[in-house]
Amino acid sequence: MSDIKTIDQNISQLTVFRTITQAYVEIAAIRMKRTRNSVLMNRDFLSRINDIFEDVRASYREEIFKLASGRRTRRGEDITFLAHNGKSVAVFLSANTGLYGDIIDRTFQEFLEDVRKRKSEATIIGKLGRSLFIGAEPDHPYTYYQFTDQGTAIQEFGDFVKHVVQYETIHVYYPSFKSAISQEPATYTISANTPLSDLNKSSLGKRQDYIFEPSLKEILMFFEREIFASQLDQTVREAQLAKYASRIISLDQAGENIKHELNSLFLHKLKVEHREANRKQLHSLASMNMWN
Repeated sequence: MSDIKTIDQNISQLTVFRTITQAYVEIAAIRMKRTRNSVLMNRDFLSRINDIFEDVRASYREEIFKLASGRRTRRGEDITFLAHNGKSVAVFLSANTGLYGDIIDRTFQEFLEDVRKRKSEATIIGKLGRSLFIGAEPDHPYTYYQFTDQGTAIQEFGDFVKHVVQYETIHVYYPSFKSAISQEPATYTISANTPLSDLNKSSLGKRQDYIFEPSLKEILMFFEREIFASQLDQTVREAQLAKYASRIISLDQAGENIKHELNSLFLHKLKVEHREANRKQLHSLASMNMWN
């Protein structure tokens, strides 16, 4: 009977795990839906803001050229009103906890390849990412930030933006949401420079005029800084959406594995019970024959 007790204990434990898994799936589904709505709204907002920015640059391209001519830049064909160090940085958006399937590991491999190939400086968000990076490159310096898996605090995100804004080029590696059943590693490159040649090309068809207060330069600095931060924030949200979807798939698969294991245990228990019943019957028959 001790064997049956062990089986019952295993069944009880797996039943608890199955309940927990189902609860996590429901929580992840709720968060994914909420994050998806936020991502879609922000995507539309950023698109409209970026259209205004492009319209402003095109309408006043001559003034922008004039402002650029008075500045010394590392490359004469580029314009930016924020200070940059001329370096590039690779940013890895990971997670603090597990149960996200293999999407974090696959994204990390692309991030690691960039760091090794381009000799980029590394910035990591999330405990899992830091653990993976230390295991792969223990001697490579890195900058670490910890965001919650549910979102970003204003102070934490502000510190992160202040750090990466100093770089000329930022390569962000993050899990990308393709569909509810497909998530893939993605790279989003943010360049601090705005090619003047692009300004000239984008001016075609633009006729909207603006009056700037306090000045065109300050307005462009504000746009550049805020759009830069908004792009990063949107990328973080996109990564969260992909992680929630990946967690649902991972936990759903875990639930199926638990279900299969429970069925095996129930079948094994039934066999043990039959074997025990047969043993008792044989024992009874043997006792009767002995008395006869």
